[in-house]
Amino acid sequence: MKLILKRRYREEDIEILRKAIRRKYGRMEKIKKLMQIKKCAMPDLGEAYLMKLAIDEGSGIEEEVIIEDRKVLNHLSAKRFELIEFLNKNKPMSLKELAGKLGRDYKNVYDDVSSLSNYFVVSVVKFGRESVPVGVVEDMQIRV
Repeated sequence: MKLILKRRYREEDIEILRKAIRRKYGRMEKIKKLMQIKKCAMPDLGEAYLMKLAIDEGSGIEEEVIIEDRKVLNHLSAKRFELIEFLNKNKPMSLKELAGKLGRDYKNVYDDVSSLSNYFVVSVVKFGRESVPVGVVEDMQIRV
């Protein structure tokens, strides 16, 4: 069984990614140097490098994620689908704002976003102590 997701990043998402990458790694030259030194020891660095290249080229960022773990289906509840739908229709915001807009408890929203990010349904960008979910799920298919 597979879950196939197609995600796209909007301009607002890309701006948040750009700021997060710059805050964490600095300029592109520094990212390139770290890539040469660390090789593949830092998966986040490789992802940041690819994101930065796509951002600098001005091309949109789209990705297809294939999840072959059956456990992912246990993590897709009605509330989580509601959360995904809300994220698709609204600009990126902190988890605290998101909980307020959804009228839900912060801890439950935090747990839902954490669970969905573990399976790459949403991406989470950290800004200091704040976490911001980004990316739009354009298509979700379950194949047997």
